[in-house]
Amino acid sequence: MKRAYLMEMTIFRDYVRQLMALGFFVAIFVCAGMGTIVAAPAILTMMFFLMGTMVAATYDEQSNWGLFRLTMPLSRRDIVLARYGVIATLGLVGLAAGSLACAVLVGLSGVVELPFGLSGAIALDQEMLLSSIFATSFCLAMGALIAAVETPIFFTFGHTKATQWLPMITVLLVFVAPMLIVNGTGILDSGALPMEAFTQLLGFLETPAGVAAFCGVAVVFAAAVLGISSAVSLKLYERREL
Repeated sequence: MKRAYLMEMTIFRDYVRQLMALGFFVAIFVCAGMGTIVAAPAILTMMFFLMGTMVAATYDEQSNWGLFRLTMPLSRRDIVLARYGVIATLGLVGLAAGSLACAVLVGLSGVVELPFGLSGAIALDQEMLLSSIFATSFCLAMGALIAAVETPIFFTFGHTKATQWLPMITVLLVFVAPMLIVNGTGILDSGALPMEAFTQLLGFLETPAGVAAFCGVAVVFAAAVLGISSAVSLKLYERREL
């Protein structure tokens, strides 16, 4: 698995460098445009998860890399696990790029006066830091979930065919299905979730301990869905005729 992962990262090396630089500047403009550092790391984390999934699948069909890779001393299990490792790595690269850009802006705001009153708007305090961590954790979980849904489809159909079905499948599984389950079970109307308990939960999430707990849950959730997805991808990829 390590050999396959290093091989994949070698192929994506130049792309990751370009993506890191692009993400840094995107984060700068997001912070400047929104007047806050809260959203930039979250946006880039999810964006890099999605881009990593799509680009990795694209490379499989470029110059028949997906076929050539199978002639190497690599098992299909190694290939699948390496691909998920690359996707997770790119997601973390997005997190790093967004966080670095925010740190640079906050540092500059303490040294020079940024235009458009940005220095005061992005002044780092506990509330802004907690909000940024919460938003980034949520987007980390959502990015991992969408990657977990899309990657088995790429392994099953290949990039060309998968792109024809991905929008519909992603919307159905990630957005429509949960809404149907919630409406069908009547969990919100039946009182299964007492509003008082829900209000207390929201209040807890506004505290440092609540944000730390949510961050831990998001990381565990992301690891779980990617792990389940990798098992599904392996089963599907082993059956695929190339």
